[in-house]
Amino acid sequence: MRGDPLHIPRRGFTGRALVVGGLLSAFLGLACPYSVLVMRTAGLTSDYATPGAMMLLFVLVALVNPLLKLLFGPRAFSTSELVLIYTMLIVASAVPTWGLVTNLLHILTRPFYYATPENAWTQIILPHIPTWLAPRETSLAFDFYNGLPQGEPIPWRGWVVPVVAWTCFMVAVWCVMVGLMVLFRRQWMEHERLAFPLTHPPLELLKGNDTRLLPHVFTTARFWIPFAIVFFLISIRPIRFRWPDFPDLPLDTWLPFFNRKVWVSFYWNFAIIGITYFINLDVAASLWVFHLVAKLQTGAFNTIGLGLAGRNEYLTASSPATAHQSMGAILTLVLVVVWRARHHLRDALRKALFNAPDVDDSGEILSYRQALCAIVFGAVFMVGWLASAGLSWVAAALFVGVALLLFFAVTRIVAVGGIGFTASPMLPQAFVVYGFGPRLLGPRGITLLALQYSWAAEYRTSVMTSSLNGMYMTRGRGAHPRRVLLAMAIAVFAGLFAALAITFQLSYTHGGANLHRFGVPWMAFDFAQYHIRNPITPQMIGERWLFTGIGAVIMWGLVFLRHNVARWPLHYIGFVMGDAWVMGHAWWSVFLGWLAKYTILRIGGADAYRRYIPVFLGLLFGQFVCGGFWMALDFCAGIVSDYVYIGA
Repeated sequence: MRGDPLHIPRRGFTGRALVVGGLLSAFLGLACPYSVLVMRTAGLTSDYATPGAMMLLFVLVALVNPLLKLLFGPRAFSTSELVLIYTMLIVASAVPTWGLVTNLLHILTRPFYYATPENAWTQIILPHIPTWLAPRETSLAFDFYNGLPQGEPIPWRGWVVPVVAWTCFMVAVWCVMVGLMVLFRRQWMEHERLAFPLTHPPLELLKGNDTRLLPHVFTTARFWIPFAIVFFLISIRPIRFRWPDFPDLPLDTWLPFFNRKVWVSFYWNFAIIGITYFINLDVAASLWVFHLVAKLQTGAFNTIGLGLAGRNEYLTASSPATAHQSMGAILTLVLVVVWRARHHLRDALRKALFNAPDVDDSGEILSYRQALCAIVFGAVFMVGWLASAGLSWVAAALFVGVALLLFFAVTRIVAVGGIGFTASPMLPQAFVVYGFGPRLLGPRGITLLALQYSWAAEYRTSVMTSSLNGMYMTRGRGAHPRRVLLAMAIAVFAGLFAALAITFQLSYTHGGANLHRFGVPWMAFDFAQYHIRNPITPQMIGERWLFTGIGAVIMWGLVFLRHNVARWPLHYIGFVMGDAWVMGHAWWSVFLGWLAKYTILRIGGADAYRRYIPVFLGLLFGQFVCGGFWMALDFCAGIVSDYVYIGA
């Protein structure tokens, strides 16, 4: 029966798809903060691979839609509708936890609750937080972390101004992000024909949806056998949580090198192995090779005592030297990308400014004029907002420019390489502080930069990257592209309001201090406290710029080799991302995925590559679905602290 003929008419992006996508986006907005804060388990939306969205797509395609086909025949969801729903889910995934909400609310309250005579935050931090950016009433922060007395309502009134202020700011951020992607979409998708590997697994999952009860991948043992093996291996940890005597099979090991000055992770992440199968061989090889090169450099520097003054910031590369080298590489990468797009950008600007009739932007989710307005007005609003909070106009413009540049670079790298588990090797806060010194910022400026950890810190997810992947998947689906923009907006705000509601409810009910304590809020004010008390010296600035320049020069050389030496085996994006902190957990699985793909192509060629796609889809979805299964089981049983591997 699974292969019975079926024909679902090709529908565009329907209203019911928007409704379902909106509801599931709200579900992610509720489930993700709950899973992190209460259940203390892995994040569903913490990476560009968007595990939560992948899990929900799996349930829709493998369970819900086949049932709808049996009951209603051709009125079940078409492939185009499922693509739109999935696009909404990946965009919504950039909001609830690491992308904004969970970070933001804890960052806004932390300094008021955790200020002590010892850390002196009352003197060095609190005076620099404007009253309209965070609730200043002591009781709001106290109750946020300790919980309200039973029967007391949540003090919504005290939060109205900060929430509205930050929502307006983030809308401007998202407008700039989407506007930039509209300007570059045609260049990257039609002129350069980038691979967009992260879109391949969901699209492979959907093949045959309109003509069969079950899509093709669900009818082969090549999918289900690795799916079952991975499901069992990932299940060992939650099984041992319940029955400690069950045999263990550790999936991660850390080994020391350079007299224990450098530690290297060997982590078997089956989702990363599965995703790597869809990445070009040279890109995958460059990631693990340059990661090991960076570890070698860090170990050598530590051994001979060669280091940069100051400290290595959290959520950056393994050392200040490699972090600033990566930043130099990012600056070069962005220049190269913009230069290659110069002809297209010229045409887009002619259309935006002069309505050039020879340039067609009807296939974009925004016209080029609208995209340019979104970028300009959004960026101006961001800079003005930060200046109103107390940053100088120069510092505000510099921070906004660096933060968006990093998002842009990571998005380009994900589009080329499909790296589902990565992050920026440098933070904009650290680059601005170490690159331009204390005179530009002062204590107030440093404090305001710390608040921006809420949206510009982990760089493990973003609306920019998700919207671009959504544009790639939804093109040519037979519907007006403006509906895609509407879908993205619905997803963002559904996820935003749901995440705000659940985070407030959990914190004021259970007490934030009793929930899972994650790192970003602590890192934000550790950054502020350290740099207010330890101002950057001119020597530090010079050393950091030296290594930034070294990274830029190396990157130019790698770009030259890539485009001028036919058999050059490595891609330059590996130099940019090889030492990102997430890559420290992912490199071994990237190596395994690269090795498997290399072996299959060498032995069987392209036909073998296509034949074994279901195997690696099984690895990917086996890990994601297993994580979702145990989360659901723990939720029903009221179990917390049962950490299940999902992403990196």
